[in-house]
Amino acid sequence: MIEMVQYLLNNPDILVKVKEGSASLIGVNEEQLTAIKDVFFGESIVPKSYFWK
Repeated sequence: MIEMVQYLLNNPDILVKVKEGSASLIGVNEEQLTAIKDVFFGESIVPKSYFWK
């Protein structure tokens, strides 16, 4: 999973395709895919800098 997240960070164009549904992530189950999408695109994740304001 860590390798997949690193790959997506290094290849943001693939990340966009995954979000649009035109690409899939081999070896990632549905639960992991949902978690990846939540982390990259979800609004519920609060940046660490928020707590330092």
